[in-house]
Amino acid sequence: MGLFKQFKDMKNVVAAAPGMVAQAQQTSAAAQAYAAQQQAAYGMQGYGAANAYGAPVATGIAADDPRLTPIAGVDLTMYARISKAASQEGLNADGLVLKAQSFGVPADSWNEAATGWPARMRGDTQLAVHYGNLFGQV
Repeated sequence: MGLFKQFKDMKNVVAAAPGMVAQAQQTSAAAQAYAAQQQAAYGMQGYGAANAYGAPVATGIAADDPRLTPIAGVDLTMYARISKAASQEGLNADGLVLKAQSFGVPADSWNEAATGWPARMRGDTQLAVHYGNLFGQV
């Protein structure tokens, strides 16, 4: 009798498979649409901002702009450098802290900067594009 139940369960799974595939495709399409929207909103292609020719986008942010004030001693260039190195190595949160420490940034400072920089860039397209330029250049 267990064999017939297994066949019935397999039949139910096979019957549900097309719906599950369709749902996965819809989720994928929604994720791709969201990524395209974010790239358009922040002027970023992948992680680095660039124009159609791949060159950095001018942001007009001066070196003395208060938005560039370091967070916990971590300036935006160092944040971009550590983030890029970590992304290239596929590091998890613990690995990211170790990577920051290898750049001379204490764990506490990195944790504060890793929260502070994205918060500062949120809603500030000009600063986000500036970060994208730095990320692409480091």
